[in-house]
Amino acid sequence: MTTSATARPDASLAVVGAGPAGLAAALTAAELGMRVVLLDAGAQAGGQFYRQPAAALKARRPQALHHAWGTWKKLRDRLAAQVAAGRISHLTERHVWCVEPEFGDNGGFGVHALLGPGQTDSQTVTADAVLLATGGYEKVLPFHGWTLPGVVTAGGAQAMLKGGLVLPGRTAVVAGTGPLLMPVAAGLAAAGAEVAAYVESTHPADFVRHTATLAANPAKIAEAARYAAQLLRHKVSVTVRHTVVAAHGTDRVEAVTVAALDRHGRVRPASARRIACDTLAVGHGMLAHTDLAETLGCAIDATGDPFVVTDAEQRTDVDGVWAAGEATGIGGAALALAEGEIAGHSIAARMKGAPPRPADWARAARTRTRLRKFFAALDTAYAPPAHWAEQVADDTVVCRCEEVTAAEVREAVEELGASDVRTVKLLTRAGMGWCQGRVCAPGVAGVAGCPVGPAKRPFARPVPLGVLAKEPGR
Repeated sequence: MTTSATARPDASLAVVGAGPAGLAAALTAAELGMRVVLLDAGAQAGGQFYRQPAAALKARRPQALHHAWGTWKKLRDRLAAQVAAGRISHLTERHVWCVEPEFGDNGGFGVHALLGPGQTDSQTVTADAVLLATGGYEKVLPFHGWTLPGVVTAGGAQAMLKGGLVLPGRTAVVAGTGPLLMPVAAGLAAAGAEVAAYVESTHPADFVRHTATLAANPAKIAEAARYAAQLLRHKVSVTVRHTVVAAHGTDRVEAVTVAALDRHGRVRPASARRIACDTLAVGHGMLAHTDLAETLGCAIDATGDPFVVTDAEQRTDVDGVWAAGEATGIGGAALALAEGEIAGHSIAARMKGAPPRPADWARAARTRTRLRKFFAALDTAYAPPAHWAEQVADDTVVCRCEEVTAAEVREAVEELGASDVRTVKLLTRAGMGWCQGRVCAPGVAGVAGCPVGPAKRPFARPVPLGVLAKEPGR
């Protein structure tokens, strides 16, 4: 796309994502005098963490679904003030599918977004700089029966509760690994579901070597203690160093089988037991949304789970592009707020010449350092079982869109010589469906025994051909 040399951009800064990182960056930059356009796929600001029920639901106590309601209220009020002052233009239900450099004399970027629930038309916003606060999504690992109705991700169950005030089922098993599981189990129990079991693949002993790092974050420890107390109050059975082996049912899930793990992460023989339920909320951690950054050519660290590489100011290696929050590495809302604030200061200083606020910057930087260490420790302790792929039976579907089984993936590796996800994709079609590998890539890579690597998708979401036909120069 080309902009004329005299065209004025829509904003000094375009922020993609109105979760904690995006809100913090947009508010900081606006309060330092920048014109900001804030684009988000949601109908309301807040992202997944501060997800709110629709106004039509008339929730009487939405704060009961959040443990950081006070922080959200402050962000919400600051956003309303900046919107009223004309410094932030908040565009809701904008599903950003591409960000690209503008090639006019003024430089800058074009942010392309599909509009509304139908997503059949597109809007382009231009800006001098871009902040990517695209968040993260859940890592899905396959097991027998994971495609049954009633099997949802842990975050999906939480989203149903927060956004729709509905339970995914009456009797739930919450299983997998990661810090998200505990609030999900506590939230479901508090909302009236029977949580038949909370199954965590790690063991408390896995955290012992991180004691000093954990102790340096007493607020996080207190938060976990509150959730543990809720589980105790609702008599939720907690089982550690166990994993889900299979989900059972015909039209929907009716039971799950869990089994104990040995210290190497393998299922112990004769340890399986069956738990009746109508819902399985399962999660194995989070992945960073890196599609937009990859399209722009930003550096991606793909040595483990991929994330966007940034410097001390949250700048990427592409001039004019910053990133903050889960896109730069999974770390929760408090870390995202700190990174967003740092990015907002940096953008205003570099793009507008606004004077820095050393005290604010230093405080946010200290928080960032402390929380990055904390979540690095959690990431190590909450790793999925090392040998989970061994439990995936050959007839298990690992790519739902293209109905590719584990046997087909293994054949591509063992018989046809595939050694990376891209070759497996070409040989089996795994990852060629609607989700373009966003759901299945970790599972396919695990079964294939190779790293996921960067996705290199041209667009961040599926785009109708009619929309592309209207785009100049495409």
